Amino acid sequence: MRVGLVLVVVALAILGALLHPLAFLLGLVPVDTKGLISVLSEVKTLIADLLAWALVALLVVMLVFVFRGRVRAGKAIDRHTGSHAARSAHRIAVGIIAYNEAEAITGVVQEFRAQDNVVAVIVVDNNSRDATAHLARAAGALVVKESRQGYGYACIRALQEALKVTEAELIVLTEGDGTFAGADLAKFEAYIDQSDMVIGTRVVPGLVEDGSQMDYFFTWGNIAVGSLLMLRFWHSQFLGAARLSDVGCTYRMITRQSLERILPDLTVGGHHFSPHMMLVALYRHLSLIEIPISFRRRIGTSKGAGQSFWMGLKVGLRMIAHIVFHRPKRRAAPSSPARVPEGVEVGKA
Repeated sequence: MRVGLVLVVVALAILGALLHPLAFLLGLVPVDTKGLISVLSEVKTLIADLLAWALVALLVVMLVFVFRGRVRAGKAIDRHTGSHAARSAHRIAVGIIAYNEAEAITGVVQEFRAQDNVVAVIVVDNNSRDATAHLARAAGALVVKESRQGYGYACIRALQEALKVTEAELIVLTEGDGTFAGADLAKFEAYIDQSDMVIGTRVVPGLVEDGSQMDYFFTWGNIAVGSLLMLRFWHSQFLGAARLSDVGCTYRMITRQSLERILPDLTVGGHHFSPHMMLVALYRHLSLIEIPISFRRRIGTSKGAGQSFWMGLKVGLRMIAHIVFHRPKRRAAPSSPARVPEGVEVGKA
């Protein structure tokens, strides 16, 4: 409901903006268009009134929440911090997805294997036609082939294989194109004790290398779609169950127990898998934290949304549709309490 309402408001705003140049162009046509221009003017006025009243309603709702929050400020608040005990050392299994990444995979595998607490590095070869698998194996990775072609299928297989590393408490998902830094694992570890899943964001100034995929289109697009996902999982104080500014970032860390909980729901094999996993996690009451990470220029050519503007637009539209319409199948309630912040409304659109 909330997501649909926002999309309607955005559509009305765009329509209202387009009516101005349309009326101007109709005035230049050498036929009598006064009647049509009059109708367009009335529609413009109606849209402006609707948007103005929507703004007033939003301000009223915000004031109500502020007043209610102040009234409740003196009351005791249950500060539940979750069930994860503090760990002195996190044992980590890293799953790397790769498709024709022969130029980068050796360095990526070596970089992640060199990080503290990494007990296994697994490369999922998604039908590469080059020497990706051979080079990954030579660099010390366990190589598994995923025959189903697709970014999402490779990610799901990487998560499945990482779970087979029984000594690993934490599972990391990343890519084999050299864009993500192994040293950033320390950032993820710093927050995983306060969350079920930690996700990287590539929209922080100073951490994104010049010439990387994160240009204006991808930066603004990820922020916009992330805001839509926040609206679906609404929190009256924080505006979302998690702060999400980058729905397309593959790099993430999740606890073993949390991954086991959501893995049956992960079904998307396409390029919109990343927000799909976030949506499923929030739907299943997991807590998410987004952290700034380094993002480098990729080695080789892009095979995903970065191929072209139109490919990026197509993937973005699929992400939006997925966020609006996807509903994971209902399952029995988990035996352990969910760590969702107070005030979150889960599973409603």
